[in-house]
Amino acid sequence: MKVLDNFLRQEDYDKLIDVFNNAHWMYNQTVVHDEEDKPLDYQFVFPVWKAGWTWNREIVDIFSRYLDPVAWVRIKANFSPKRHVFQENSLHIDSNYGDWTGIYYVNSNNGYSYFYNGKKVESVANRMVIFPRETMHSGTTSTDDHRIVLNFNWFGTLVE
Repeated sequence: MKVLDNFLRQEDYDKLIDVFNNAHWMYNQTVVHDEEDKPLDYQFVFPVWKAGWTWNREIVDIFSRYLDPVAWVRIKANFSPKRHVFQENSLHIDSNYGDWTGIYYVNSNNGYSYFYNGKKVESVANRMVIFPRETMHSGTTSTDDHRIVLNFNWFGTLVE
């Protein structure tokens, strides 16, 4: 597992914030796919790239320069509104394909990602955590601000 702070140059981070300030988020009634429906477990999603479909070329281009994928499997943004109750979501993997998973934290909040081995990575703006695709992980809600993360799955080598 690799945690990279100040992952994007400020210019690219500012472009990313502009994209999300104008994003059209879609309601998703579940947080973890294939889990039973829980009324309080919802989020908003913004698809970026999947199976050759590009919904936002600017995000794909920015992160392609930093991650240098051989091929993308999926890129998706998740928006979790500020909640009154803090909760951890269920452990899962994002995809059955690819070499790597990355979680990029768009904003800072009191949420975090956690992993099957007990490690936690705090939600700090412009932080990226990269780990092998098959690593069980999940996220949390936050109680001090909304939480926006980008999830990446790709084939390729790990960035140095």
